[in-house]
Amino acid sequence: MRQRYGWTKAKAADQLVRAVREGWAERKEGYGWRLLPVAKTPEAFDEIYRFRMAIEPTAMLEPSFQLDHKILDEQRRIQEDMLNMDLSSTPGEALLQNGALFHEELIKLSENPFFHMALQRVNRMRRLMEYRAEVNCERLIEQCTEHLEILSYLESGNVADASYRMRQHLSGALKRKSPLARNWAYDKERNDEHL
Repeated sequence: MRQRYGWTKAKAADQLVRAVREGWAERKEGYGWRLLPVAKTPEAFDEIYRFRMAIEPTAMLEPSFQLDHKILDEQRRIQEDMLNMDLSSTPGEALLQNGALFHEELIKLSENPFFHMALQRVNRMRRLMEYRAEVNCERLIEQCTEHLEILSYLESGNVADASYRMRQHLSGALKRKSPLARNWAYDKERNDEHL
């Protein structure tokens, strides 16, 4: 990294620490680093969303799913705060984290740790592609509004409708983001050709 990008030792170390924190790199035993699988292609990005469409709504329908109003209240507060903040000046990383947290907190309510672990893993894998996206305030407002609708269904005890709305939400995100992922991949190919 230092040679390829001309970074200082400190900058390279900071980036590696961030990569470890975000789950796409790990230190090898002894010396060196290993990059972990991430969504590098538009097809992988689409597959992640289709996987999420399979597990997130299903987790809500698990017999062990338990509403926790403290978690629902906290997620409502976060989503409402996002609607009231200046999204254009908020770091994209923070906005991405709030969205991932919403989905991870809801899937934890299934009390099935495998759903949660699977979602955390695919969220880490898609994060690199998502970082390439410009902050689209209209899309974020729509996303927060949909999150609030899902919370409203859950708060009223209407879990089946919340599950259905979650599937719609993820399907809509896939339709919006899939063309963007294809553009990111195309831009990356062009940049790699110039290196």
